[in-house]
Order: sequence, then C-alpha cells, then structure tokens
Amino acid sequence: MSGSPARNRLSPMTTPVLQFVHRGELVSLRNVPATRTLLQLLREDLGIHAVKEGCNEGDCGACTVVLGERHADRIRYHAVNSCLRLAHAIAGMVLWTAADLQAQDGTLHPVQQALLAEHASQCGFCTPGVAMSLFGLYQNEVCQGRSVDRAQAQHALSGNLCRCTGYRPILDAAQHMSALPPVTVDETRLLGLLTKITPRQPDPAAVQDYAAPTRLDELLAERVARPQAQLVAGGTDVVLWINKLHRDVTEVIDLSRVDA
Repeated sequence: MSGSPARNRLSPMTTPVLQFVHRGELVSLRNVPATRTLLQLLREDLGIHAVKEGCNEGDCGACTVVLGERHADRIRYHAVNSCLRLAHAIAGMVLWTAADLQAQDGTLHPVQQALLAEHASQCGFCTPGVAMSLFGLYQNEVCQGRSVDRAQAQHALSGNLCRCTGYRPILDAAQHMSALPPVTVDETRLLGLLTKITPRQPDPAAVQDYAAPTRLDELLAERVARPQAQLVAGGTDVVLWINKLHRDVTEVIDLSRVDA
C-alpha cells in the first residue's frame, strides 16, 4: 500500500490470518482478535501450558518465550514476555516455548541439563521462563561458539524473577551450558518454512483490525486512513490497558516492523 486515500470506516472489518512456525511446522490461525495476547493464544487457545501466567504485566518473566526472526540468511533469537506481545506481532516468525526444548527421544536440551545439574529450580513456577531466557542466550552465544560470562547471564535473566531458588545457581547454570554437548537448531529448514508464509497484503475493499506495515509510507497511509486505531510498539503500555484496565481497543497499527 502506498499513499492511499482514507478508507471508508464503514467498510467491513477483517482479521488477517496469523501464520508462524512452531515445532517445525507452519501454523495458520484464523479469527485471532487483534487484542489477543500471545500468552492467551498459547495457553487458552492452543493448550500450551508450559507457558506460565504470573503477573500478566511483564514484570516476572514466567511467560517468557523465544521468537526467531529472519536476519539475512540466519535467524536472530529474542526472549520476550508473551503477556505483553500481541499474538499477531509474531506473524512470520518462529516460536519456541519451554515445551519445545526436550528432544523427541526425551533427551534434555543443554539448557535443561544445566538447570538440573546446578540445582537451579525449587517450586518450578518461574523455571519455564528462566529456561527460555537461557535458550535465547544459548542460541545467540553458545551456538555461535562463544561461552557465556556472568555479566551476559545477568543481563539475559534480568527480566526473570525467582522467589525461592536464589539467583546464584541459575547464573551458574547459564555458564554451565557451554560445557555440555551442543544442540543446534536446523535453521535451513526453518528458513525454508518461513518462505512459505504468505506476506500480508492490504485489502482495499476491507479494513483489517490489525495492520503491521513494513515501510514508513505504509504506516503513514494507515494512520491517515485510521486515526482512531491504537498504535502499538512494545506493548508495555497498551497491553496493560487491555489486560488490566479492560480497555476496548478494536483496531491496532503495529509499529514494530517499520525500521524508520
């Protein structure tokens, strides 16, 4: 879309198909509301309960998942709070949860082995989120042949709260990961799956309740056409309005894909 005139607000509202990769398969979901969070989608719609709901406002890290995004010919990994991420914001990405780390034959991932070896869990409620923060660190550092130092571990885990274990064994586990036999992700296969995702195309005959422009001119055109739509970037304010204040947000323009 480029510089199109404001569309009729009475045009039919549509919800774009949400496509992402999970567990080595392409997932396509229809009718996901614009304000549905990734946490709600995973736990309530897809039944993936390894993702925990704690504070539901981005403070505890229990809901952490890892997203993989294409970056040139590689995948870049980000640990994110799923309670603050709108579900449609993961379109075109790869998703991992704590339920996805263990191999099909039951072998533990080095992240899990390290947490076990260092006695880094007690009640376990925070552990899935901790494991996912460590998985992101593992993919970005250990899988690139680099060890993890204490400062990197502290930074990666800065969004994860633990009320009973204490942080020393968790930090020890972060540094222990690189000493274990490596486990790699088949990025070639994942990149191939990402190429099968259909790019979202604006529909001039309808208004989508969730728009994710990728260029500045597209964003400006969306804003002109829908000045009433809620702008969302990281979600740290807007998603709290939705989760905590139950504010009615019917249309969203996602800023996160526009580099400018």
